[in-house]
Amino acid sequence: MNMQEDKNNKKISFAWWNTSLSPHSKENTANDEHKAFVLATLVHLLIFKDIDVLCLCEVTTKDIDFISDNLNLVSSGYAIYNGNVKNGRKKFDLCIIYRADVLTFLSSDIISKKQIKKNIHAGQEVNFVITDTNEPLTLYLVHWSSRLYDYEDSPSKILLGSLLRDAVVDCRDTREIKHVIILGDFNEEPFNKSLTQALFASRDISLVKKEPDLLYNPFWRHMVHSRLHPENNFESEGCGTYFYKGDQANQWKTFDQIIFSSDFVRGEGWYLNESKTEVFSNKNFIEYIYSSASKFDHLPIISVIERI
Repeated sequence: MNMQEDKNNKKISFAWWNTSLSPHSKENTANDEHKAFVLATLVHLLIFKDIDVLCLCEVTTKDIDFISDNLNLVSSGYAIYNGNVKNGRKKFDLCIIYRADVLTFLSSDIISKKQIKKNIHAGQEVNFVITDTNEPLTLYLVHWSSRLYDYEDSPSKILLGSLLRDAVVDCRDTREIKHVIILGDFNEEPFNKSLTQALFASRDISLVKKEPDLLYNPFWRHMVHSRLHPENNFESEGCGTYFYKGDQANQWKTFDQIIFSSDFVRGEGWYLNESKTEVFSNKNFIEYIYSSASKFDHLPIISVIERI
């Protein structure tokens, strides 16, 4: 796989995808068809969507090596952050594939806190430097528990939102890093209290511009079909990022989100180009999602920051 030429250093594109390669308790069991579809999707994201920073979850080190070897990532100019780390009994299933000429890796940390007899884990903090401007950039990668194990708006989800919030505030106030992006599968929707009242991720961009303590969540716009009835074929596109056929009222959920610190909508320099935020899908992908034989249930999401 070859990198595109004439790289535009005035933009950085981010994507997040729960690959379903190694879900909880079913590590490294994906069949060849599933793996082939993952590779094809990653090629589309990296090459045709020109993604600079691709964050994945439900991947093991074995999955990461498989992806890297088959796509020739290192020889094509990509670097990989392997987020498969353990903290006590908690095992993370994350990685970041990023262009080595766009970002330089600095350090990583686990966002956790002791709660009585066990630790709670809000995600991973990964620190980079933007090569073009020599500015720090901190990413938080999140994969919170499924609702099968931790129900909607549960007290523990509220705690996770608050813990992640504390990490973001410390990043800004103590380390003076203004460019912070949170990417993840929250297993919560944009309107859930864990995100709105604990993390303080807002849909009100005008308020975020006035209140630097707020975060901006552009994925409120992606909870419904993008086109209005009767102008689209609802069977060929989703209305969220995650499909759960067992729900009798709303099978599509917007669990996957990319959330931005206020500087991306209120400051100068790097800014969020919201017109390029999308849930990636095509007819073939939607057919896989709807198929009872498929293990896929999440669509990739994309956001882009640009610099004036």
